[in-house]
This record gives sequence, structure tokens and C-alpha cells, in this order.
Amino acid sequence: MKKIWILTIAVLCLASCGGKGGRTASTDKAGSTSARFPYPEVPAMIQDPQEQTEFAVMHFWNRYYSDPLQYGDGDVLEGAYANFVAMLNKVPVGTALSAQDSLMALASKAQAANPEGKIFERILGLSSHYLDDPNSPYRNEEFYLPVVDAILASPYSTDDQISKAKYQKPLLSLNRLGTVANDFTYTLKNGRTGTLHGIKAERTLLFFSNPGCENCKEVIDMLSSSDHVSQLLAEGKLAVLNVYPDSDLTEWYSYMSHYPETWINAFDAENILHKDVIYYIKAIPSLYLLDADKRVICKDAPPEMVMSLL
Repeated sequence: MKKIWILTIAVLCLASCGGKGGRTASTDKAGSTSARFPYPEVPAMIQDPQEQTEFAVMHFWNRYYSDPLQYGDGDVLEGAYANFVAMLNKVPVGTALSAQDSLMALASKAQAANPEGKIFERILGLSSHYLDDPNSPYRNEEFYLPVVDAILASPYSTDDQISKAKYQKPLLSLNRLGTVANDFTYTLKNGRTGTLHGIKAERTLLFFSNPGCENCKEVIDMLSSSDHVSQLLAEGKLAVLNVYPDSDLTEWYSYMSHYPETWINAFDAENILHKDVIYYIKAIPSLYLLDADKRVICKDAPPEMVMSLL
């Protein structure tokens, strides 16, 4: 799998596509393959669009895993999985986690019924590719945690998979959604210090970046060019804490002109981020959005998702 499908999904249409066969087609490339996926049928009595979506997410895999071997084309599974992951972001976190638990349980049960198949392995591969790859626009540590738990609990996991899951579990559990983000001290270019929890704003955007990083520059340009972000900063409703987590300060100082002066541009002088591992920074850039109490709204999220929540 070298691709990640970006699908244009009418989520509510998918959720309400009961009737004959309960099947629907995705757009573009997925149209010819995932049309054969047995999408869930939502009972007609469920009229509320949000409730329809939640029902569809929770029952997304039931029919597929009743006989998964009849869908031999890998694109059928991947096209459906991309739809499923996109829908996870349309429901409450608790519902999304329950849907993930259900998926892993169904895959494990289907694997037990079909010992020669690679049913469990395939869903692990897709989960890693879409949810754990730092370059995936769908990446989501919260949604990947049930997959890690399933790997640790499953008799079908390989030794390498178990070893990696044991390493990831405590890291993915750092700064979970709804919890208070770990505090740390930052240092400004003039030597003054402050703390994350000491920032007073309705929203704090914690931005881990490196000087010269092209993807970081794209995030800087996106935020700097947004009138909405500029207004929030001017009104004191938003604070951007841009933290350099590494040690080459010469490079950081020389890059300072690229950082907006309305941001808190700082570095980790005490090397707490690496030494104590209080944040799982597996790739740069990494964005966290926090509320006024520094509770995590989203973590290591794609920039577009962060922007939609500001």
C-alpha cells in the first residue's frame, strides 16, 4: 500500500442508504470497487442525521465480516476503510473508539473462522497506514490506540507487531483527547521563560517545528495568511506557542525572521521534551490544539483539521 485514498464522501447519504441491498458507491477510483462493499443499512425509524451517522459507524463492518473472503479485491476493503476512517471524525470520540473496538473484534473473530486467510493482518496494515503514518491526512493517535490494544491482545499478532505495540502504547497514551496537556517550561530568544499552562487564551495552538523544515513553513504560511487566525490573535482569544524541540540554537536564531512576532516563539532549553518524553513527537511539524484549561482538543492533527477547529 503506497497510496492513501482521499474520498469525497456524502457521509449522511452513506448513513441513510438502507433499502435494497444497503450498498452504495464511493466516488472516483473507489467507485468501481467499493460499490460491492456491503455498507450498513440504517433503520428507517432513525431520522436524525447525526444518529444515522453514528449507527452507520457502529455497524459499518458487520456484514462485511460475516463473510470477508467473498471480497477478494483488496481495493474493496481499502476503499471502505477510507470511508470508515473519514466517518470516525463525524461522531463523538467515545463512539469512534467503540467502533474501532468493534472493528478489531470482528476482524479477530473472522480470522479465527478462516485460519488460512490474512484477515486480521490486512486490517492491521490499513490501520497503520491510515491512522499511524505521520504523512497520512487521516492520522489520529486516539483512533489508533484500540488497534494497538488489539495487537497486544490478539493471538494472531507477530512478535514484531507486539514489540512495536508495547513501545507505542505508553507514547500514544500521552496527552489524550480531553485530558490536560503536560506542562513544560519554554525559553524565548531573550532568555525569558514561561510555561504552557501559564498562557492565557481561550485556545492555545502548540506547534512543534524545526527551522528550515518545508512542511513547517507551509503551516507557518497557512496560519499567517489566515485573517481569522490574525483576528483571534489580536483579540487575545488564541495563542500560538511555536516550540523548537531540538538543540541547534544557532540555526533556530538565524531562522527567527520567519516566525510571526505575534506568536510565542520559543525553544526547550531544559531538553524536557526529549529527556522526559512528555509529548510523542514522532514527526515535525506536530500540532496540538488546547482549550482555555489546556485540555487537548486535538493532537498531532493535520493542519486542515486544526484550522477547522479554530
